[in-house]
Amino acid sequence: MHITPYQNISLPKTAADTMESLRLAHCSDIHLDGDHYHHDQYVEAGDYYRASFEKVLVEMRNHGPDIMLLAGDLFDANSATKETIEWSMELIADQPCPVAMIPGNHDCLIEGGIYHRHDFKAIPNLTFITAEEGETLWIEEFGVAVWGKGMIDHSPNFSPIGGRPDRPIGCEFYIGMGHGIHVPHGEPSHRSSPIHMAEIEDSPFDYLALGHHHAAMKLVTNGVTASYCGSPTDTVGGAATYAMIEIDKANGTKLEILAVPGTETD
Repeated sequence: MHITPYQNISLPKTAADTMESLRLAHCSDIHLDGDHYHHDQYVEAGDYYRASFEKVLVEMRNHGPDIMLLAGDLFDANSATKETIEWSMELIADQPCPVAMIPGNHDCLIEGGIYHRHDFKAIPNLTFITAEEGETLWIEEFGVAVWGKGMIDHSPNFSPIGGRPDRPIGCEFYIGMGHGIHVPHGEPSHRSSPIHMAEIEDSPFDYLALGHHHAAMKLVTNGVTASYCGSPTDTVGGAATYAMIEIDKANGTKLEILAVPGTETD
C-alpha cells in the first residue's frame, strides 16, 4: 500500500492567532465492510459502504472545511478485510485538509484489532486519538486542540467524555470527540459507553463531535454546541446525514445537520 503524503500548505506562525473562525465537517458511523440487512438487496454490501463513504467525503469537501472529524465506527467490525482497511487509509490520506478521528465500539482498540494491525498514525494528515485515558492532540496550523479517548472496552464502565481536561492554554479552538450512548437528564443508564447530558453541558469545548447514534441529534445549550451527526450509510433518521459546523469567535457556533443528496426516505 502506498499513501500519498498530505500536501499541507503551511500558514505563517501568526496565522492561527488571526483566525476568527473555523469550519468543521463531522461524520461518523460509516461501518465499512458492514452487512447489508437494510439496503438494496441487489447492491453488493461492500460496494454500498465504500461508495457511501466516498460520497459523503465529496459532500463535506464541497463546503470547504478546515478540518474533518470522524467520530468512530469507520469500520463495522475489527474483522474488516485488509483490502478495505488499506483502501480507507488511502482515501483519508487523499483528503485536502487535516482529519481527526477516534475509534468507536465496532472498531475499538482490542488486541489484534484493526488499529493494531494497521498504522493509521502513519497517515500524514490524520490526527488519531488512541489513549484510553484520553489525550489532547494539536492541529497546529489552525491552533486547534482536539481531545478524546481511545475506546478499548465498550462497557458501562467506559465514559467517553468523562475526565475531560479544561481548555488548553494557547489554543484558538477546542474540539472534543466522543463515541457512546446519549443519556438525558434524570435518566439512569446501564448501557455501555454512556455520555450524560450533564457532562456535555459542563464541557469546555467549542464543539463536541459525537458518534454512535445513527439518527442525527443536535445537543445545543447556552454554552455548548454538540451533536450526533447521524450516519452516511444509514437512513434510520430519515436520510443519510453529516454535520457542518462554523465556529466564529464573535458570533458563536453554528451547527447544521445535512442530508446526503438522494438518500432521503419518505
